[in-house]
Amino acid sequence: MLEYEEAIQKFKEALKEVPENAEIWCSWGVALMELQKTDEAIEKFEKAVALNPGLASAWYGWGLALLASGNREAAAEKLKQGMELDPDSNKES
Repeated sequence: MLEYEEAIQKFKEALKEVPENAEIWCSWGVALMELQKTDEAIEKFEKAVALNPGLASAWYGWGLALLASGNREAAAEKLKQGMELDPDSNKES
């Protein structure tokens, strides 16, 4: 778990330089999910989507975080948006 805490510190530092970087916000959300900080993760994914509505991974993360928090209906909407943006992501390799 320490590596996720360390990663979060690096994301915070990076965002001081590039606060509009949606990928960093999304990665921060992923780290928070690993730490089971679902509500905080939802905020980070939402910020990532606001900065880059075309970032499928942020939509997926947001959907998974909402699902983890018990909000199935909203989760389904976000996951659907992620699939529409990146239809190949749900195919087997």
